Order: sequence, then C-alpha cells, then structure tokens
Amino acid sequence: MEGKGEENGYHGLYCEEEYNECLSAPCQNGATCRDLVNSYECVCLAEYEDMLESDEFLKENIIGEDCEIDVNDCDSNPCHHAGTCIDQPGGYTCHCPHGWVGANCEIHLQWKSGHMAESLTNMPRHSLYIIIGALCVAFVLMLIILIVGICRISRIEYQGSSRPAYEEFYNCRSIDSEFSSAIASIRHARFGKKSRPAMYDATPIAYEDYSPDDKPLVTLIKTKDL
Repeated sequence: MEGKGEENGYHGLYCEEEYNECLSAPCQNGATCRDLVNSYECVCLAEYEDMLESDEFLKENIIGEDCEIDVNDCDSNPCHHAGTCIDQPGGYTCHCPHGWVGANCEIHLQWKSGHMAESLTNMPRHSLYIIIGALCVAFVLMLIILIVGICRISRIEYQGSSRPAYEEFYNCRSIDSEFSSAIASIRHARFGKKSRPAMYDATPIAYEDYSPDDKPLVTLIKTKDL
C-alpha cells in the first residue's frame, strides 16, 4: 500500500533533504514501511498479501493502505477439540484443553484403555510369556531379599539384646550370693551359734579313676566319731 508524505517529498533550506515518511511509523499490525519519494509503502504480513491478491474489494476497502485492519484468523475455527483460539497480528494461538497439544490441538496425549487392550491382543504370544516370566522372577527375587533382610535384622537385634540380659542375670546371682553370705555371718555373730561338726568324712574322688564295675560311691563315705 502506498501513502503520501510531505509535499514534494523534500525539506530543508534548499529542499536538499528527502523526507522519510516512515519515521512516523504509519504502518500497523506488524507491516514493514518502505520510504518512497514523497510517499511510503506498507508491506503487510503474508495473510494480508494473500487476501489483497485474491480479493480486490478487500484491497480497496477493508485492509487499508496502512494495513490497519487486522484479519481475524480465528474466524475459520482452526483450533480442534474445543480449543480456544486467540487472534494475534499475523496469526493465532490455540489454548488446548487437558490431554491435547499441538498448534491446532490435534495431538492426544492420553492413553486409551481400548488401545492398550488392542496392543496386548496383537502382541505375539511368546512375548507375553517372556514378560509374565520376567515379572514373576522379579517378584520372587524381591520376596527373597525381603525375607533375608528381615532375618538379618532380627538376628542383630537378638544378639544385641541377649548379651546384656545374660550379664545382668549372672551379676544378680553373684550379688545374691554375697548378700546371703553377709546375712549368714550376721546371724551367727548375733546368736552365737556355732556350726555343727560334720558327721561324715568325705574323700575326693576323681571320676576318671573308676569304672562302672567298681564299688558304689557310698562305700567311700565313712562315719565320723563325734
């Protein structure tokens, strides 16, 4: 589109300088301005150029010499699957609903259950056997690892808890023995009782020196004269 600039297209004291009509940015909607002698030209975007070449009425009455009339690209409903079309200079943008992507919302991201069942049906039988076998082996291995881990943890906890209980038991026995000895000495000192002399003389025996055919052990204990 061409437009007129300043009169005669020049300025200055001697009209020696050409006036640049594009300095005022007359072109709109992203059009490019070309400075001409005493005029300018707006090069509209491709969408305008196509319409200008195909429709003379638009060229003269609608688009405008400054490309000031924006063509609504959303009139053709380019966005699919209930996408929202937003008109922009030189194009449009589609805001797609959930599960759809693409310039015109034409790509579906959701995995359909019917498609999955069809894929499994068309899959070779030996492939299904391999997949099922691999899953079973993985499950068994996980189960074995879990059982071994539980057993090791239980063994560590048992070893850590049994030793203190063992030591505490024998410490209690030694303390009880010392306490009993102390009580016995106090009783003897208080009541003045003497220990009764032994009625028998016992001779120590080494068991390895005797055999089952020897005399009974009772014969080795003799009465003592009191």
